[in-house]
Amino acid sequence: MTMLLRNKTLLAKEEGTYGNDPTPTVAENAIEARNVKVNYTGDLLERDYVRGSISPVSPIMGQHHAEITFEMDLKGSGTAGTAGRLGDLLEACGYAETASVGSSVVYKPTSDSIKSVTFYVYEHVSASSSRLHKITGARGNVQIKMTAGQMAVLSFAFKGKYNIPTDVAHPATPTYEATLPPVVKSAGFSLNGVTSLVVQEVTLDSANELIGQDDINDATSLKGFLITGRKPAGQFNPEAVSVATYDFWSDWIASTARALSVVVGETAGNKCTITAPKVTVDAINEGDRNGILTTDIPFRCSQNAGNDELVLTFE
Repeated sequence: MTMLLRNKTLLAKEEGTYGNDPTPTVAENAIEARNVKVNYTGDLLERDYVRGSISPVSPIMGQHHAEITFEMDLKGSGTAGTAGRLGDLLEACGYAETASVGSSVVYKPTSDSIKSVTFYVYEHVSASSSRLHKITGARGNVQIKMTAGQMAVLSFAFKGKYNIPTDVAHPATPTYEATLPPVVKSAGFSLNGVTSLVVQEVTLDSANELIGQDDINDATSLKGFLITGRKPAGQFNPEAVSVATYDFWSDWIASTARALSVVVGETAGNKCTITAPKVTVDAINEGDRNGILTTDIPFRCSQNAGNDELVLTFE
């Protein structure tokens, strides 16, 4: 039977112990995502022997792992102080979750005890069977794109442990979160307290440094993946303004750190405020938006007190 690209079910659940499958379920862990892709990557070990001809000898598979990429909308659980399903994914991208019942859920970068997740990807073969890709010990990176009049999009890229794909019974109908993703509007974009800039788009990248742990005792020669560093960065593109309105050049030359914030959503339980306490300008580039002169500003995010360079607060 022909398998359709979009006919997939994605589940994700935080692991209690690294690499141990916590068995995500369609009732509690289904993720609304798009562009879900699973790839398998390995080191092909060449055998370049002298054998009396120049014909090649087949290689041998060495270290190998699985990768998964997908996009999802930025949204909350619908209840202030209750973490949404997005939370497990953010934690596996190097964020620590702090929930205050009835108030907020805050995700701040962490340098210790970074969580991991297990993914199940069911690719539907028929009405009764599916091909299951299972990725354990997954950690990764997240990028956020906020465009005026659109839904804010999170792009995830994870690496995890290889598990042999299997044919399984088709999963039951998944239950997804009922909250609708908010549109990027009334975002209150602020740079150094200036809120008058006309910005069409803001992008952010956690830019995690993800490395594999070589291990001769592991069946894949790879114990797992660690986040060993991060260099968060982003970009925004305001319409060009006078120097008096905002002097990007002085900030750039002096590497002056400024606070940046933007809000997605307006409803309690589905509102996310993203803050970066110390943003420095990397470059100042001219742009064109439908004939309007813009100033495209790439920037990087740095710590204030530590583990706070890029914070997401759901309220």
